[in-house]
Amino acid sequence: MKKVIIDCDPGHDDAIALLMAARAEEIEILGVTTVSGNSELHNTTRNARRILDFAGYHDIDVYAGCNRPMSREPFRLTGAAIHGEDGLGGPYIPDPATPIREEHAVDFLINTLRSAEEKTILIVTGPMTNIATALEKAPDIRERIDRIVIMGGAVIEPGNI
Repeated sequence: MKKVIIDCDPGHDDAIALLMAARAEEIEILGVTTVSGNSELHNTTRNARRILDFAGYHDIDVYAGCNRPMSREPFRLTGAAIHGEDGLGGPYIPDPATPIREEHAVDFLINTLRSAEEKTILIVTGPMTNIATALEKAPDIRERIDRIVIMGGAVIEPGNI
């Protein structure tokens, strides 16, 4: 079974990715980390928890991460026009019951990668700020990453490409 960490900024596309990963029998999700992207960090973190709780996956921990890019001002063209004001507009999904983990997402990434018995796959569906920050803070973790699978997007052009 492959061990994975999902780093995301849940809007609709990430919601589908989270649900598919949670149901996949061939992977084990070690944790979900969130980042500012489709919406602000408080929304993306809440959304990850809402999605997982609604689908019945209460045993997957969610860690809030970076709330802005590393070296520039945030680009405030979020996905509100597509993903709604909270990043997950659309049918009602109840507020989450599962709490946010206290550990920062970057620290979770570093600690988990360092302690894992085998290399871990990172699945990144949002801005890569958490991953870049973790690698900058602890370059040794690079050797503990099996691969990084990304869903790249576009800012000005529509959709993920």
